Amino acid sequence: LGARSPAQSERASPRLNGCLGLVVVLALFMASLTGPTLAQAEPNLRQTRADYQAWKHAGSLWLLTTPEGADLPAGAQVEQFPVLIRLHRDWFDFRQAHPRGDDLRITSATGEPLAFEVEDWNSEAGVATVWMRVPLITGNSRQELRLYWGHPDAASVSDGRQVFADSNGYLSVWHMSEPVRDTVGTLTSKDTGTTAAVGMIGPARQFGNQRGIFGGEDIANYPTGSSPHTSEAWFRAEAPHGRILGWGNEHGQGKVVMQFLSPPHVRMDCYFSGADVRGESPLPLGQWVQVVHTYERGESRVYVNGVLDGTHQTDAAPLAIKSPARLFLGGWYHHYDFQGEMDEVRISRVVRSPDWIRLQYENQKPHQTLVGSLVQPGTDFTVSEAALEIPEGQTRTIQATAGGAQKLVWILKRGGGETVVATDRLSYEFPAGRVQQTEAATLTLRAISADGVKSRDISITIHEAIPEPRFRLQAPARWNGRAAIEVVPEILNLAPLRAQGADPLRVQWIVEGPAVSREETAEGLRLKRA
Repeated sequence: LGARSPAQSERASPRLNGCLGLVVVLALFMASLTGPTLAQAEPNLRQTRADYQAWKHAGSLWLLTTPEGADLPAGAQVEQFPVLIRLHRDWFDFRQAHPRGDDLRITSATGEPLAFEVEDWNSEAGVATVWMRVPLITGNSRQELRLYWGHPDAASVSDGRQVFADSNGYLSVWHMSEPVRDTVGTLTSKDTGTTAAVGMIGPARQFGNQRGIFGGEDIANYPTGSSPHTSEAWFRAEAPHGRILGWGNEHGQGKVVMQFLSPPHVRMDCYFSGADVRGESPLPLGQWVQVVHTYERGESRVYVNGVLDGTHQTDAAPLAIKSPARLFLGGWYHHYDFQGEMDEVRISRVVRSPDWIRLQYENQKPHQTLVGSLVQPGTDFTVSEAALEIPEGQTRTIQATAGGAQKLVWILKRGGGETVVATDRLSYEFPAGRVQQTEAATLTLRAISADGVKSRDISITIHEAIPEPRFRLQAPARWNGRAAIEVVPEILNLAPLRAQGADPLRVQWIVEGPAVSREETAEGLRLKRA
């Protein structure tokens, strides 16, 4: 860790028919980023071990970078990485802890206290979002951590500035909780009217109607010139042609702006500089995606969901960012044009490595692969049902006992596909959905434990029980593409559907052919102009 200065880049490796239809439908810190150890950086955690005998409850939680986990290559080392833990009442009893989680403590397997931040703690809902700073994560390994809770008089030691700090490369971090703030403490954030939303990771913010977040216009400690940096965000866009984030100033080679354009893709607008780069993959509207942009002189990269999606290499026109800088989330220069939701925005003064970025996505995605649940006592591994027959439209809950499991994965095989439907749960509610005839499926519970991987299969038969909707569309036979027209569905067998409990129906419109301006209404679909 003493080989290079903290200001250097983290990555040491080389650069590597026009019709209308109705459907019922990371943190790899390699040798080139140095910084103090956790004990050096955080004075109040200098103790090497702690005494938790006064805590009534404790448990082990594992980080898995093996192929059945996050699959970090053997030999890789990730240092000072903020790990996300999503506590859930399925395996964590919130009644045993302080109502705000003040008594939570986390240590290494040998007892060294780890810095952590409670982003969100909801005892009533039985969920919590916790970030902890892990000094070292190695590839193809399993690492035990210890959690302690159950001390009513313990004061909170949650502190985001110890998890996200200059010592591990962070300049600003927004969890998008209420109120909106920079966890690192670098910037003062002004929310111009965004609203609370459910995020990818705990709470998020809804942007739109010219509302966004302003980070200030006199930022003195952000990267200048062509210094290395990383900008990233989770977002779910409702429409293209919006800016996710931007910082710097409006002059030649002087800004870093993440754009979501049409057709849906991401582009980094860095004012005609060598940092300009665009992603190659189409991005879905209405789905959460994580975009990370890294820059060092000569190379600009953009990653989507942990995978490299665009690269621009040139020695010409390097960034020339001036200080002080401005920062905006959801727009640029007080013009807020992003429509959608945003979560977990981060700016770093280093180039995050490909391993860091991939591990970060694996840890933060919905069915994350890095962190397991608290290990349950015993060795029994059973499921409540070996076979299941269920009518369409209904749900059934399968319970599991998984003593000793370090991680649980529920996998559904249906219709020729295989999908992970849940992770780290001791129960799963299976939704039969709709079928047009009797259909078979298999639900598999996979348990990763110290002695290997075990699995239990549940055979499922879904029986048809609800009639299919029959409909016709009431619409003009021809359209000139200029005068607005209405397309209205008529459900022909609505009474039988209601008798089977299939009402209300969910309607999805798909318009194919030329680009059309349209509006969904309570009655149907209005086509405005082609």
